[in-house]
Amino acid sequence: MEVERVQKWVMTALMMTTAVIFAVGLALLAGQADRAGAKPGLLVIAAAVGVMAVAAARVIHQRSVLTPLLLLGVLPAVVAGYLVVGR
Repeated sequence: MEVERVQKWVMTALMMTTAVIFAVGLALLAGQADRAGAKPGLLVIAAAVGVMAVAAARVIHQRSVLTPLLLLGVLPAVVAGYLVVGR
């Protein structure tokens, strides 16, 4: 395997791990928020972080940023929104 290809996958793994932990943390924080309007705001920020993470992975691999895969970035916020607001 080429060194550049391995470097891209390592960068992607590190970036996605960091971004997903941050997005999930924001989503969990939304469950603990007591201020009015804080829950939706934190969930929107978590979704934005997730979408930017997927877009960054696409940029690292030099692929088109606009793809249906961007919807995967919203997944942590949607799940947390269901658990926090939906229940």
